[in-house]
Amino acid sequence: MITMKDVSKRFEGTGAAAVDNLTLEIPNGITVALVGPSGCGKTTTMRMINRLIDPTSGTITVNGQDVRTVDAVQFRRHIGYVIQQVGLFPHMTVAQNIASVPRLLNWDNRRIEARNQELMQLVGLPADMLQRYPRQLSGGQRQRVGVARALAADPPVLLMDEPFGAIDPIARTRLQNEFKQILARVKKTVVMVTHDIDEAVRLGDRIAIMRNGRIQQYDTPETILSKPADAFIENFVGADRALKRLSLFTVADVMSREAPNPALPSIAEDVDLRDALSAMVAARADRMTVVDKDGTTTGTITQTAILAA
Repeated sequence: MITMKDVSKRFEGTGAAAVDNLTLEIPNGITVALVGPSGCGKTTTMRMINRLIDPTSGTITVNGQDVRTVDAVQFRRHIGYVIQQVGLFPHMTVAQNIASVPRLLNWDNRRIEARNQELMQLVGLPADMLQRYPRQLSGGQRQRVGVARALAADPPVLLMDEPFGAIDPIARTRLQNEFKQILARVKKTVVMVTHDIDEAVRLGDRIAIMRNGRIQQYDTPETILSKPADAFIENFVGADRALKRLSLFTVADVMSREAPNPALPSIAEDVDLRDALSAMVAARADRMTVVDKDGTTTGTITQTAILAA
């Protein structure tokens, strides 16, 4: 569990606090998205958790331990960190990049090699890519390696700063969906900074919306979208928040077992309802055949079912 109590941060030579008397509790095993306009304090908040900077006042504990009572370098080796620009070491191979923290923790070669193989499978990259260098990878592949490196030493906490911000929109959505599946398997406590409310809704179990160094609302995506606490949050999440809520459900959640019509266009059962509705509009169809990951038909979904959700 990560707990921040009455935490403030003031930088020398500035007026207002970057983070102002912030109190936040993050239970184990969930993903919390810190979101808000530029300069609201979300990145400063995350950097204080990782002890890249220290708070001016207040306390931060990780699993019951005050972070300022432990050696900062040793502490960071047990926290995974993923950033927008990935930050892979260009002179190291993929294998060496992933192994960087395990080597600092004195893992033996056999254990490192096994972990590298395991992580490449987890992030969906072929094992023969371990011998490539970052310059030989696409942006999406580098981001996957960055995630693998952050998970290498099996840290209980994963911090992510705009992790998909440098990826093109099509690849970003795919990586977000894949990363959500990865998190479902590895069960980490994740703090993610993003300026994108859609990304926060897609990945966060809870969302903390920040403004002027303070948390304006901290709740589930469903509650924030359906019951914004004030006019600022209502404007921030956007007038299309009803459509955003559709991304919280998948085709499998509302499909029927009605016998599918082979003449209908098909859609995968793990697609979220927002994308499903978009696909229906594009296909000028009011229903689609649902298929599983193997391409086997499993039922039918209708526009009526989507709107009912």
